[in-house]
Amino acid sequence: MRSKDLSQGSGTKTFLDAMHGGKVHLARFILDALDGRIIDSKTEKNRTPLMHAICLQDAGIRAKFTQLLLEKGADVNCQDEDCRTALSLACEIGHLDAVKLLVQFNADPDVSDAWGNSALMYAAFSGQSQVLEFLVRAFKRLGLRSWTWSLSEAWSGAPMGSTTGHALAVLLHQWDQALR
Repeated sequence: MRSKDLSQGSGTKTFLDAMHGGKVHLARFILDALDGRIIDSKTEKNRTPLMHAICLQDAGIRAKFTQLLLEKGADVNCQDEDCRTALSLACEIGHLDAVKLLVQFNADPDVSDAWGNSALMYAAFSGQSQVLEFLVRAFKRLGLRSWTWSLSEAWSGAPMGSTTGHALAVLLHQWDQALR
């Protein structure tokens, strides 16, 4: 394969095929051959290769591709058609390894999607307690207390009689205790 044989669209498809096949060396070659032009290219639903990488099921492959894309300069805060970021997707799915990498590369926890939900809210609503605990500790170290207000505001609308409402109330209490 020669770089002149790859257009941006076909380059993105070829990269994603390599990624889904776990072929890191081929994916790196494609990125290099295209001088990184596809690093933040958009696919269906305006998702970037980074968003696809954090959704991979195999943890080893997910880590390699997430790391590769971040090191090559992928926009960690890029949003899809619903204004979701890679961080909010990783939080909802519960991929703690991806969340840690995204935070390391300065993912913004305050980015809200089209419905006003942040990454922390997705972790909480999806019951991803390990992700939630990591985020609380990571952003507490950074001094970001604005999450307390936004999260409690979001949870105030949750039906407290429901299992989800109860779980959210417990998580909010634990989170408030961790911040003190």
